[in-house]
Amino acid sequence: MSTPTWAPPCPVCGTPAVPAPAPCPTCGLPAVAQAATVVARLGATIDEFARERDALVATLRRAARTAPAPPPAPAHIPVVARVPDAPVPAPPAPRPVAPPRAPRPRLSPQQVLLGLGALLVVAAAIAFVAVAWTRLGVTFQAVVMGTVTAAACAASAFAARRGLRATEEALAAAGAALLAVDLGAAHALGLAGADAVPLRLWSGLSCVVAGGIALALGRATRSTVTWPLVALLAVQPAGWLLLPAGLADGPAGTAVLLGTALLDVLALLLLRPALRPVAQGLAAPVTTAGVLLGVPLAWDGAPLDSWLATAVLAVAAAGAVALLREPRVAAHLPPPRVVSGVAAAIAAAALAGSLSGLGVGGAVTAAGLGLVLLTAAAPPGTAAAALAALVAAGGVLAGAGAAVLAEEGRSGPLALLVLAAAVPAGLAAVLRPGVRPAATGAALAAPGLAVLVALEGDLLGPVPAALLLALGGAASFAVSALRARFPEEGAAAVAGTLAGLAAGLVAADAGAWGQLAVDLAVVGAAAGCYAVVARRQPVAVLAVADLVLACWIAAAGADVGTPEVYTLPAAAGLLLLAVPALRTGAVSWAAEGPAVAVALLPSALVVVDEPTALRLVGVVAVAAGLTVAGTLTHRQAPFVVGAGALAVVVLGRLAPYAPLVPRWVTLATAGLLLLVVGATYERRRQQAREAVAWVAQMR
Repeated sequence: MSTPTWAPPCPVCGTPAVPAPAPCPTCGLPAVAQAATVVARLGATIDEFARERDALVATLRRAARTAPAPPPAPAHIPVVARVPDAPVPAPPAPRPVAPPRAPRPRLSPQQVLLGLGALLVVAAAIAFVAVAWTRLGVTFQAVVMGTVTAAACAASAFAARRGLRATEEALAAAGAALLAVDLGAAHALGLAGADAVPLRLWSGLSCVVAGGIALALGRATRSTVTWPLVALLAVQPAGWLLLPAGLADGPAGTAVLLGTALLDVLALLLLRPALRPVAQGLAAPVTTAGVLLGVPLAWDGAPLDSWLATAVLAVAAAGAVALLREPRVAAHLPPPRVVSGVAAAIAAAALAGSLSGLGVGGAVTAAGLGLVLLTAAAPPGTAAAALAALVAAGGVLAGAGAAVLAEEGRSGPLALLVLAAAVPAGLAAVLRPGVRPAATGAALAAPGLAVLVALEGDLLGPVPAALLLALGGAASFAVSALRARFPEEGAAAVAGTLAGLAAGLVAADAGAWGQLAVDLAVVGAAAGCYAVVARRQPVAVLAVADLVLACWIAAAGADVGTPEVYTLPAAAGLLLLAVPALRTGAVSWAAEGPAVAVALLPSALVVVDEPTALRLVGVVAVAAGLTVAGTLTHRQAPFVVGAGALAVVVLGRLAPYAPLVPRWVTLATAGLLLLVVGATYERRRQQAREAVAWVAQMR
């Protein structure tokens, strides 16, 4: 019995269609199968078009950067049926549409003409003031210039009401420039006794007047960008210029400059978007000027001026951090951690300068306060801005205090502070994984630096200082071994290496060769343990070199001239380095070959030159043992070195007796030897080949 196949329903009555070309058995629709298939395909096509429409609408909404409510489900046209042979492809994923780029502003011919015209008008005004005063009175000049300036400003306002933007800005710029020329000319020409006013004070008053006029005109014509820009520019030097010369270079000048920068930042809330970058750009140099005036004053000024400058910078730093709480202002400032870090560093630099004026106690206080702040930054969970402030302020205070102590030559307090620096560094290494490598290196290096500072100040002798450095290096290598395969391993190893090198240099500079040998042995043993634990071959080489050098220095310091005292430690070191190769079954010359050669060959040569019974017996016994061992283990290096040493000893010992042998014995021996070799040439050649092959097959 065959399974009935599925068929689309009749479009009229819904009865399953019969195969074409039969009509519908219920309603009589002719060719019902073909009609049902066409209707189903049309429905599928309409459904596909509806999905594509929805995808396009969603893409357009994303491109417009809006967040509307999700669109309602589209009202699909009902589909009667969908045939299997007409699959509906899924709509392609919509591609993200990049927002349209703003067109680059281009300089139009109208703007060029207007700019040139305004420039020529200003140039004419300057020439009028500079030349015409010899022919015309000052009062007439002032009336003419005032009239021209007022006309330019009025024309700008008229153009603004007419919507002529380019003309409006050009006339406003010309009016601002003419206003500056008017104010300068009034002082230069002595209008109404203006030349009696000091130039500094007149410049400040001129900035205030120009800023006030520009601000008023800007409120009258709100579409003009030039007037608020002129007001913003005029305010920048006004406050500092209005101060008397004696106060401008003191804390008051610092306060005025930093206050001006604060006004520039607050102006971001009021200015139109086009002028906000200008306010940001002006705030940076004004702040820099205030800092460059205040920080040197805190270091070199009188005590009152120093502390006042520090207070001003501290208040300004607190104000900068407080501005971060206003989202509209914070959006235009650098990241909070940058602002808080820079502000704290500036305030800390000023505080360190004021404390340095108190002498050594102030420097110690500054450095100690810095270490306290660094310790407070170690616990995790601190906000990023607060952490940046603590680290920046602590680092500046600690560094400045240490620099003052070093300059004053106070090695004792400086050494204690350097040693105390290991506390915050160690806490940071334990509590903050992100800075663990650097903090570990700093914590391990601090004791060594403290020892060097104490040595420089004659608080420690070279011998104990070198020993302390060696012990510090050994402790660093111990940390490396404990933290093998962790990020801080390398920092600890570098600290240990530097400490060992410093210990060696200190001991060598003092001529304490015995102490140098002890220091090298301590550091070398610790480095060797670390190399074994961490499997660091380069470190193992350095450790063995330290140990061998320590043995040599100790032997030389004891005036020992026996060669074996120098060769045997070197051979032992080479054998230690060859342990990994021996475990892996490497060839003999790469493993034990250098060790046995260094241990035996120099002694064999010494036996030939200075024969002693003990050395001769020892060399022959060791050489024979190596030859037998190489033969039994099939190792080429000990066999060749042992046989070679035996040959050197035998030939060296028999060479002095060669002239005593009668000539006929020599000739007879040579003749008999040649006869034997000639008679057994073929056999001897085969045996020689077999011997060479046997030796060559050794590892």
